[in-house]
Amino acid sequence: MKKVFFALLLLTSIAYSQKGEYGFTVKGGMNFPTGDFANYYNAAFGGFGGIFYNFSETARVSAIIGYNAWSLDLDAFNKDVKKNGNKGSYNIEAPISAIPILVNVKYFPKTEMSFKPYLLLEGGVYKITREVYGKYINESGVSSNVTRRSDKTTDGSISLGIGVEYPINEVMNFDISSRYHYIFNEDVHNLGNEGYATSYSTSNFISVYAGINIFFR
Repeated sequence: MKKVFFALLLLTSIAYSQKGEYGFTVKGGMNFPTGDFANYYNAAFGGFGGIFYNFSETARVSAIIGYNAWSLDLDAFNKDVKKNGNKGSYNIEAPISAIPILVNVKYFPKTEMSFKPYLLLEGGVYKITREVYGKYINESGVSSNVTRRSDKTTDGSISLGIGVEYPINEVMNFDISSRYHYIFNEDVHNLGNEGYATSYSTSNFISVYAGINIFFR
């Protein structure tokens, strides 16, 4: 995965040494967890910025960096605790933050319409930080600290997406897109404490972002 990422970065640097249309992009939106990740985590805001180069009217390569963060759905977590026969409850925080460092390629089918739909393939790495801290309250109301945990990983990823651009003026486009992000993370992350442990194993999500692309000619 890392070899693919660095190869795409090399293509980007080669593109900048040639004549063409280039610029920068800024986007923000929502990230919706899927699979195991959706069992305990809420949708959250995210965003990214980056640079791009148009190889032709139908192909563009971009390099981006961003920030995403998710918070634990404590009600869903405690509901699962009760479902599994534990009469206590948790009052914990388990935030997740991620810095994506990605390269993507967009393909724009030729069309006579004023807006430009596109397909997107994206790859790179996510630098992810996970924490767990707080208290466990047993059925008698006695609380104890949950073992504080924190871990950081760098995981490869690949995304597929679709989007559409609409020209605002000669140098600016409005851009809205949706992606499915698959992160290659096989670790199991424990949210509970001794005596009760529940976990999720992936960090996959669907994003819906909107923003602008500004061109330098």
